[in-house]
Amino acid sequence: MRMPFRSIVAEPDELAKLADAFDAAWMGVNSVNTIGTQSQKRARTRLAEIILELWREDPTQALSARAVERFLASADDQAQD
Repeated sequence: MRMPFRSIVAEPDELAKLADAFDAAWMGVNSVNTIGTQSQKRARTRLAEIILELWREDPTQALSARAVERFLASADDQAQD
C-alpha cells in the first residue's frame, strides 16, 4: 500500500521517489518494530511527514534509511514521555 502524497507539488518522478521511499521505510520500520493494527494509521502518517521533512531538507539524500532512523528515534522519545 502506497502512502499518497497528494498535496505535494512536485514532478511525477519526485512523487514516485517519495512513494518508493515510503514503501521501503514502512517495511524497514516494521522489520524492527511491528506496528499494531490500531496504531498503523497514525504511524503511517508520521512516517510520511518524516519523509516529507527529509525531502524538503535535501531531496538527494537516502530518504527511506533516514526516515526509518528518525521514525524509530521519535518512537523512542514518545515511549520515554
